[in-house]
Amino acid sequence: MNFSRRLTLFIFGTLLGSAFVYAVLIRGRDMPAWLPGDRVLEQLREHPVQVASKGACQLQCNQLGNNDILSVLNTAEVNFSESDIRGKDIPEYVLEGKGLKGQTLKMKFKSTQLTTNFLELVQPTTNDTCNCK
Repeated sequence: MNFSRRLTLFIFGTLLGSAFVYAVLIRGRDMPAWLPGDRVLEQLREHPVQVASKGACQLQCNQLGNNDILSVLNTAEVNFSESDIRGKDIPEYVLEGKGLKGQTLKMKFKSTQLTTNFLELVQPTTNDTCNCK
């Protein structure tokens, strides 16, 4: 048997084995998040969102709504450099994502066992004339 025939059989066997492994083991399974940012987003998305009083005030001042929070959660990237994760029992994460109108928003969240808490806008989109505390 010459080399080209052996190579052809090897490639055919490799493709057939790969297709079998995909069909039996991989297809239809939900793969967990691997990277730290993806794991944080998965954790924040799995619970209902509660809005803190300061966050509600900032949303009202910037003419944003609860749907903007959900939009940011769905399009977000975690900004670990601005997040407060060291030395806390419940870390606070800063997410950067798009609002409903396409504007970039930075929001601070924390996740407890049963809820995701929206704490505040980190960078308000308009000048902060409201006294939100």
